[in-house]
Amino acid sequence: MTGQSTDTDKLICLRGGTILAFDDARNVLEDGELWLSGRDILAVGPRGTYQPVHDRVEYIDTSGRMIIPGLVNAHTHSYSALLKGSVENEPLDIYMLAVIAAGAAMSPREIYVSAQLDALAMLHTGVTSAIDHYSERPALSAEGLNAVCTAFEDIGIRATVATMFADRPYIETVPVDLSALPPEILSAAANQPVPDAATYFDIMEHAVAGTAPDARVRAILGVDGPQRCSDLLLEMTGDFQRRHHCGLHTHMLETKTQAAMQPAKGPGFVRRMADLGILDENSSLVHFIWSNEDDIAAAAETGLTVVHSPISNAMLGAGLAPILRLREAGIPVAYGTDGSNCGPPALLESMRMGCYMMRLTDPEFEQWPDAQIILSEGYSAGARALGRAGQIGTLQAGSRADITVLKPVDHWHRPMGDPYRHLLYYENGGSTEDVWVDGKRVVKAGRVTTIDEAALIAEAQEIAARRHGSMSADALAAVDAQYPAFRKMILDNFADDIGIERRIDLR
Repeated sequence: MTGQSTDTDKLICLRGGTILAFDDARNVLEDGELWLSGRDILAVGPRGTYQPVHDRVEYIDTSGRMIIPGLVNAHTHSYSALLKGSVENEPLDIYMLAVIAAGAAMSPREIYVSAQLDALAMLHTGVTSAIDHYSERPALSAEGLNAVCTAFEDIGIRATVATMFADRPYIETVPVDLSALPPEILSAAANQPVPDAATYFDIMEHAVAGTAPDARVRAILGVDGPQRCSDLLLEMTGDFQRRHHCGLHTHMLETKTQAAMQPAKGPGFVRRMADLGILDENSSLVHFIWSNEDDIAAAAETGLTVVHSPISNAMLGAGLAPILRLREAGIPVAYGTDGSNCGPPALLESMRMGCYMMRLTDPEFEQWPDAQIILSEGYSAGARALGRAGQIGTLQAGSRADITVLKPVDHWHRPMGDPYRHLLYYENGGSTEDVWVDGKRVVKAGRVTTIDEAALIAEAQEIAARRHGSMSADALAAVDAQYPAFRKMILDNFADDIGIERRIDLR
């Protein structure tokens, strides 16, 4: 766990805290030292183990603190930071009607502010890396992609921006009875312009080719769930992936209604995407709740990662993901918070909820993963989903200096027992005191150093109020007009027997 440096730049030494290294040996160091120079960690070990070659050292006393790798949020939606508090007791299919109406046509400045607001909340809760499943309506633009990437660059977080894209009208992507929808809704869908896939891939061609492989912020494909894509779009996605291998991040089988859209014959969604060359070890599928045995087998064969977002799954009534079954199949499981309209982007809360939900799905309690396993797997799978396996999610010589320092709050954490259990079962990220990303200190003494927090929040408040006030009566009326047909679709779908069950029935 030690190394030697000849770097003439100033070194930084975090000294005196409890270090949870999340390395292969699962080292926990009391009164430890962590040394960094530039963007890299030089050494991690007990106090005094590492001897610098010069005295240009900044020592930071971390006594009484817990030092962990920066948390990896493997699924968020930056656009939703302006939509906090906008969802209540609505299943996903109805919730999407409102989101489409509220989230359309954001300006580059609004995109920038929303992304920074999302990153601000993550940094304050110890998250240093995120996959932003970036949605821009009506379609991806170069200006929008530049705005979101610049926002993350400026605030200092590490981000992979997976650009969402779909080309089918929403009402054609769910098993709703079209004859039950008002004629004006059907007419609007029929006349809706089809997003241009060629433009999307041209933007992504420039974004992927123009970004260094080790860049802190980069873009990958985020083409949305296959039920929302034409065959041509999926084929174009496979072609792009085979040429670039940049990775794809997408929703998959989040709801039972999505499972109902799987082909009755032939390969299911996952196997079809694998056959097209879309899915590989650089890919990640989010939710994966209503996956059957063949879906799980196909996912395991590709080497992809599944991202578990249990809080939004529960809030939207989507169901319980079969996480223990995925682990048995050898599929890495990362964790995500999903959009901020489904709760704050506090990753540890999501991981804790995921831990508890596993204990409701399988009586073989000896198979329940413990706190250390869940945290370790969350780090390693999250790093893998970002294409940063071995670089982040661990504190050891040679890894990137993505570091979170927690000051455990006495009334939550004292007396202190097993540190892994405290991190998972007691901590929500609110104890975050300092954060380094790529060697840069972006949170100091609980304040983000790279932006004016008050000014950002004030501007975001003004944007949210203005956008809410400008929502047209026609858009709101269209949501109301579709509600009865969507309600019937969801209740009928809940009652269908499709051979698997992912909801709890207490009757």
